[in-house]
Amino acid sequence: MAAEPATRPGILAGADLEEYASLDGLRKRIVDESLDLASKDSWLRYQFGSADPDSGGFDCSGSVYYILQRVGIDPPRSSADQFTWVKDADALTEVPSAVSSTSDSAFKDLKPGDLLFWSGTYEPTDGRTVPVSHVQIFLGHEKATGEPVMVGASDGRTYRGTKRSGYGVFDFKLPKPGSKAKFLGYGLPTASG
Repeated sequence: MAAEPATRPGILAGADLEEYASLDGLRKRIVDESLDLASKDSWLRYQFGSADPDSGGFDCSGSVYYILQRVGIDPPRSSADQFTWVKDADALTEVPSAVSSTSDSAFKDLKPGDLLFWSGTYEPTDGRTVPVSHVQIFLGHEKATGEPVMVGASDGRTYRGTKRSGYGVFDFKLPKPGSKAKFLGYGLPTASG
């Protein structure tokens, strides 16, 4: 049986997001840069180890690294190091593993532009000291659906219920109970408010 062809991630404009009109400063620049890159004509594929769109795609932390550099921030390259960077800046809001919904009060401080971190999405082999394996950027809530959305590079996450691959917009969902994947927390250094 042939593999199912990959479907491109979602594409949104700022006006499609509930929180967009209230954004300014760094958070607005992050969201704008993220959405602009997703809307390019060429489909940026999921490409493990890449942080350069000229190579044809990104991995998850590579896309975050690229976007943050475009807005004047110099983050670490790997998802684990990005997690440590946010935590060391005292900007991480940890989410207890028992939380099963993005409407939980644990997300009351979540803002567009925040980095979102997971563990257990795959087994890293690079000797990282924290188990973080996935990162995305929170965009806010889509006006059309009211659902939380995020942007980044991924292979297999969904947008509007359909599995997608590449760089673009995805549904922000927490792992199902019993999954190896765990959502760890969110935050953004150097951004107040």
